[in-house]
Amino acid sequence: MRRSVMMVAALALMMALHVPFAPAQTEQTAAAAQDPKQAEADAYKAWYDANAAKDLSKAIPLAKEYLEKFPNGQYAGYLRDKWLPQTQGYLFSEARKAKNTAEMITIGRQALEKDPENLDYLYLLAIDLRTNEISTNPPNYAHAGEAAEFTERAIKLIEGGKVPGVFADKSKWNQNAQLAYLYQTLAIVAEQKKDSDKALQLYMKASSLDGTNVVNYFACGRLHQEKYLSAVQKYQAFPEADRTADPAKPEVKAALDEANKHADMVIDCWARFVAMSPNKTQVRDQVEKVITDLYKYRHPESPDGLQKLIDQYRSSTPATSTTGTSSPSTKP
Repeated sequence: MRRSVMMVAALALMMALHVPFAPAQTEQTAAAAQDPKQAEADAYKAWYDANAAKDLSKAIPLAKEYLEKFPNGQYAGYLRDKWLPQTQGYLFSEARKAKNTAEMITIGRQALEKDPENLDYLYLLAIDLRTNEISTNPPNYAHAGEAAEFTERAIKLIEGGKVPGVFADKSKWNQNAQLAYLYQTLAIVAEQKKDSDKALQLYMKASSLDGTNVVNYFACGRLHQEKYLSAVQKYQAFPEADRTADPAKPEVKAALDEANKHADMVIDCWARFVAMSPNKTQVRDQVEKVITDLYKYRHPESPDGLQKLIDQYRSSTPATSTTGTSSPSTKP
């Protein structure tokens, strides 16, 4: 009996301890609901203190929290339209300086989520992912997919007439040269993915925009040479009797035609490469030897035709572009 009384007393004590808290919590909630201005002021002060302390790891989420809770608040316009974009730009610039690719992509995507057609971020991401990874030796294709995505989006906007704001001096902007460089990036990624047909189309697109870039013609000749060697191997797989038969079987003729087609393309692409390469190099010497042999095979009746072709391309070569892609500012 005494034990039961003690249990009841203990329960009564526990209830007594808890009862005062419920009304107090309700009063606090009601007070907060009744004073939204104070809640907004507190949220803004939390951001302000973190920003004043230059603790951006706290200030950024606090700014976003303020905007979520008070989208039409007194400071919403400043935080949303000025402070956050400027802070993102600063952090993106710091990531670029450090060549922190992962951080660049993260910040860039955050900015593009709000403004999908922000050409500054798209252009700088496309350029830096190629410069810092794809064009290194050995190349790094860890973010090749992202590079292709940002490059394609940048091309679409530039072809629509937009110019990246990072080019403060618009006189240094050459639309065709910039587009050629970006298409070349897509070609490199396509080649890495073993899609040689797409890569060839993209290299030729790049060369049509900027005929001074010898990389496009070298790559074009190299890819066609691979296709030529593959076609020759296929042709030589036929028995000699089939290869010498007259008339040739359709499949044998098709294999030979395929080899000859790519031989002609190797000659054309690498003749342009030689014509536009100002100085003799080991690579150029090797290229000249290959196309000399191929030209003799394809045109035995006119052995001097190759030099005429090279001279023709050399005379039609435009002045080398000096605008390049090295002029943008460090900030989006």
